Amino acid sequence: MGSLRAKVIRYILFFVVLAGTVYFLYVVRDVVLSFLIGGLVAYFLYRPVRFFENRGLKRVWAIAAVYLVFLGSIATILWFAIPDLAKQLGDVGEMFPAYADQAQRIAEQMDGVNLPGKLDAIVQENTAKIEDYLYKGLKGFVSGVYIFLSKILIVIFAPILAFYILKDWEEIRDAFLKILSPSIRSDLTLIATDIDRVLVEFFKGHMLVLFIVGILTGVAALIIGIKFALLIGIIAGITNLIPYFGPFLGGIPAVALAFSQSSKSAIYMTLSILVIQQLESNIITPKIIGDRLGMHPLLIVFALLAGGKILGIWGMLFAVPITAALKIILSFAYLKLIEQ
Repeated sequence: MGSLRAKVIRYILFFVVLAGTVYFLYVVRDVVLSFLIGGLVAYFLYRPVRFFENRGLKRVWAIAAVYLVFLGSIATILWFAIPDLAKQLGDVGEMFPAYADQAQRIAEQMDGVNLPGKLDAIVQENTAKIEDYLYKGLKGFVSGVYIFLSKILIVIFAPILAFYILKDWEEIRDAFLKILSPSIRSDLTLIATDIDRVLVEFFKGHMLVLFIVGILTGVAALIIGIKFALLIGIIAGITNLIPYFGPFLGGIPAVALAFSQSSKSAIYMTLSILVIQQLESNIITPKIIGDRLGMHPLLIVFALLAGGKILGIWGMLFAVPITAALKIILSFAYLKLIEQ
């Protein structure tokens, strides 16, 4: 009876401590988020650091070398791209007043048109819906900018935290593994190794697809003769972070900018984007990402749709790697079950 009471007390204490820990982590969630982002940065930089370390540099200097290479690459890209990009953004900004006036004139003309009762009601209803949609979109954008600025310290501290995590990577890993029993430690190491391989392959493949789509779209705009080819290519590459659906999202501003020059340019740009999208979704992405992850294209599409339904844009961004990791975990769990 005494042993049972002691066991119950231990379980109660365990759950009280667990609940207190979860609550504490929730209170300091911004700090936890900083460490998570720092850990993610450290994860992606670990291999480059090992590359320099294998060539004779000490860990601290290897980390410094990776940071310098990264910052130097960003600075070089900005040095060459920013002037032209800024000019193109300025030109696009100068176009807005003229198109706003044109839209206002069209709206005034529409107000003067006498439509049949039901048709007029339909037009008014859909116009109100469009205005509401634009208002909500603008409000969401402003809110997103505010949230980003409020979290700017997290972005600043992430590289600093990543430095210390990279410096003691093996010690942190071993300290965590020592908490677990030998059998769980062995299983977790196997699962983590497979997930690590999948995530690295996904990241490399996704960056390659992003680069290819951005280049193809920018070159297509340049050949057609659209003024903002660099801007169009960058937008196409960034929106392609969302697999399969990215080219359509990036195509909207591309076609709009093409239409500002002529309807013929807009038609050519639309056809180019459709061709690039077909190449990307049917050849490039399945070949580069699907084959590397060992996932059927239908599973990738299902993961994207489910991720978008659950978490919106962020769900679509992380749906594929999370699904690939879950596939590994479930496969491992299934093999463990049938072995018993």
